[in-house]
Amino acid sequence: MVIYGLFTFVLIAIYFTFSVAARNKYDLILEEFKGEYPLMFMAPVSMHILTKFRIMERFHTQAANIQQKMISLHGSREAFKHTRMFIVQLVSIILICLLGSFLLALLTGDHLLFAVGMFFTILLPAFLINQLSNKEKERKHKILLELPEFVNKIILLVNAGETVQQAFIRCVEMKENNLESPLYHELTETVNRLTSNEPFPHVLNELSKKCAIQEVAIFTTTVLLNYRKGGQDLILSLRELSHDLWEKRKNISKTKGEEASSKLVFPLILIFVAVMIIVGYPAISIM
Repeated sequence: MVIYGLFTFVLIAIYFTFSVAARNKYDLILEEFKGEYPLMFMAPVSMHILTKFRIMERFHTQAANIQQKMISLHGSREAFKHTRMFIVQLVSIILICLLGSFLLALLTGDHLLFAVGMFFTILLPAFLINQLSNKEKERKHKILLELPEFVNKIILLVNAGETVQQAFIRCVEMKENNLESPLYHELTETVNRLTSNEPFPHVLNELSKKCAIQEVAIFTTTVLLNYRKGGQDLILSLRELSHDLWEKRKNISKTKGEEASSKLVFPLILIFVAVMIIVGYPAISIM
């Protein structure tokens, strides 16, 4: 009990000390992310801990792994900011779990509750990192599901006499709710750059980097290698690529269907058990 009380006091003292040290120090940095990340009331303290103890430098490999996912989700320009805020969120959760574990153990004297609290201290950050990976995977799937249709539109427009640049612009203009689609969100920025007279090869290379998907990189490379020639060479290359993309789209749709079916197994088992109890209970009660 004394040890739990001592650690609780130390954690509270550290929190208030860092709270005073971080007062108004990180307001400009954190203002940008209000409403986007939870536990923002603890963010100044967690940011101070992150900076003071150089956590991102000490855990460089883990931070780089998170940043790679953030590049895919938010682009290379905003990736570092989001990586830092995500790690701040992890620090906040670890602090809350540690404090909760020691407080529960202090109030109840139950070592099991302390062990459960420490288990959640490890589990919750791992869960958030896994959730981030799932978001990245879902974004890639959405892009791959929409890319074949976009390539087909480009083929039709180029075959009808449009230039590749004009085909890009027309495809984006025809699409509604561009911001809800990860692919068309990036394509909208690409079109904005094209209309600002940025070089077409540079714009396509940036699109490839932002999407961070092999299939988009193949598409941009195919266009760059053939768009100067135009004509049948470009159309044939895009048709071959389109065929491969449709096959990948079918595989993703099949995988999603299988995942949906597997998620229904557990609810069906629960329903089956409930039905068995309802049917069998009268017979058991009579006996």
